[in-house]
Amino acid sequence: MNRPSVDAGDMRWGWTCPRCETDASVSSDPASETFRWECDDHSCEAVGFGFTSRRRARLALREYRERYQNVYR
Repeated sequence: MNRPSVDAGDMRWGWTCPRCETDASVSSDPASETFRWECDDHSCEAVGFGFTSRRRARLALREYRERYQNVYR
């Protein structure tokens, strides 16, 4: 399998939204047969979708978080 050598971190613990620091859930989307991450705070509109696996969704969430935090440094 072609898996990137990037460490996804500890998959047992929750992930936080890059915009509001609330927990973000990673789940499958049965309509498109892909995975997505979504902020658990209903007032926050942060979402990522279209990932081929739960691991890729979490990696994308972490990458987005790092990029978002670097914008305001």
